[in-house]
Amino acid sequence: RILSTIPVMLFVAFFVFSLLYLAPGDPALIIAGDHASADDVARIRQALGLDQPFLIRFWDWLVRVAQGDLGQSIFTSLPVAHMIGQRVGPTLSLMVLTIAFSVTIAVPVGVLAAWRRGSWVDHVVTAGAVLSFSVPVFVVGYLLAYVFAVELGWLPVQGYTPLDAG
Repeated sequence: RILSTIPVMLFVAFFVFSLLYLAPGDPALIIAGDHASADDVARIRQALGLDQPFLIRFWDWLVRVAQGDLGQSIFTSLPVAHMIGQRVGPTLSLMVLTIAFSVTIAVPVGVLAAWRRGSWVDHVVTAGAVLSFSVPVFVVGYLLAYVFAVELGWLPVQGYTPLDAG
């Protein structure tokens, strides 16, 4: 099964790369800014490899990604792999806490609904589950941030503190 995902991943990568290629606008012109000369734009196009044919650009990108080189951010000039690495810790801690919190609530409530099958408890739990899956995640995020950070002041509005730091 893992081997069968490789062609799918290659197709998706090619498709997304094609969409970026077909998107309007010139990345070199955007990077150079409004007051750049044509020579500046040409130099940026050459540095980024935008002057190469599409298939060569895709192949070069694919080889670099396979080697672990995700390139550099055009905004910060930092390696993309480094920027992703900086965010792994917060993402994993958020994921672990979210799963622990969800399981701690969902399992007992699900057992209660199954135990009282057909009762008002079951209907309330089922309606709550349907409602919670129906509301977009960003809406829930804004509401939780508003309640727990702004109104109650229990959590910071922004930033990250590692779990081992309190």
